[in-house]
This record gives sequence, structure tokens and C-alpha cells, in this order.
Amino acid sequence: MIRRFMCGVALVSLTAACTQPTPGTPVAAAPGDTVITTTEQPPYPTTEPSYPTQTTRPSLPMTTTSAAPLTIAKRKTLTTAPACTTFVTPTDVGRLTGTTATAEPEDKGFCSYTLDRSGTPAGVAMIVLHESLDTQNTQSTTFEGNSAFRLTTIDTTCDLRIALTDDQSVKFRVLWVSLVLSGPAEPICTTVEKLARNVFGKLPDRS
Repeated sequence: MIRRFMCGVALVSLTAACTQPTPGTPVAAAPGDTVITTTEQPPYPTTEPSYPTQTTRPSLPMTTTSAAPLTIAKRKTLTTAPACTTFVTPTDVGRLTGTTATAEPEDKGFCSYTLDRSGTPAGVAMIVLHESLDTQNTQSTTFEGNSAFRLTTIDTTCDLRIALTDDQSVKFRVLWVSLVLSGPAEPICTTVEKLARNVFGKLPDRS
């Protein structure tokens, strides 16, 4: 799943000690010796780099790291991933994110959308029906009474992982909503929750 931004610049200052004269008599290099000369390297730029104009799709961990008991108030039993258009559309995504959303090819419950504003890349949204629940580095929360886990790194990225069932025999046990959005109009996790609610309500209780 996404969009990585780089910030911070290292400033290196070179001392003039290497250019100071050294007492003694210069000795000519013997035949066959290689004379190595060095040139002073310019310092790194001190200006902050600009942010990339395109976002990077976030990756979804494929391992299960959650061992704590889950609370399930609204159970969703999904053995087959429904088509993305049955629970979310580009229009839904665009409306909730304030962008124009374009759907990428879906694959077994993996729904991805590129976002733009007036032709300028604005982010990526992903709605994924996942088989495992990764809770590493996340904040525990609840969603519609179900155990959920939130991960946010900067104010333009957030994802929400919602447990759909605690039945390990069910194939799709997690709803994963991830969003990278430049210039969000509201806290990014608030938008993610709205998008997740739009999807969660349309998931069949049994499939």
C-alpha cells in the first residue's frame, strides 16, 4: 500500500586543515608510483528537497501478528471476495476524499484507486479484503464494535485494519482501508473511517 516522503537535509562542512602547508621537504614520487590527488567536495545543499509529485502505493504485510482475542460485534462471513463495485465505487472514493478517483484493475478483493485534483496526482486509496490481521506498530481502537487497529505515520497517510470475524476458517477476516492523500481537508484518519464505514455497511453478513 503508498507514498513516501523524504525530509531533512544533512549539512557537511569541510575543514581547511587539509589545505594547510606541512613542514618538511617534498619528495618526488618514485617511478611507477601512483600519485593520488584529491579535490575538495562541495557541501551538500542546505535547502529542503521538494516533495515528490507522485505517490507510492503502500504495501500490505502478508503475515499475521495479532494474537490478542478479538471483539466482534458485527460479524462478516466472507468466503468469496465480492466485486469491488458492489461495496465501493470510484464515485464513492472521490466524494469522500475530495478528489477524482480512477479504479485500477481489481484482484480478489484488492481494490485500488489513484486520486488526482485537476490532473495533478493527489494520492492513492486502497480497500482490501485481507486474510490476516497485522497489528505491528498500530494503535488499538474499535470500529462498529469490532476490534480495529490504526496506523498513521504522517498527516497525509493513514490506514485502518478492521476485524470482520474471529473465525479462522473464514478466508477474508480483515477489512483494510489505506489512504495516502496530499492536502487533506480534514484529519486523514477521519477520511479513512468514513471510507471504511461506506464499505463495511455494504459487506454481506454471510457469503
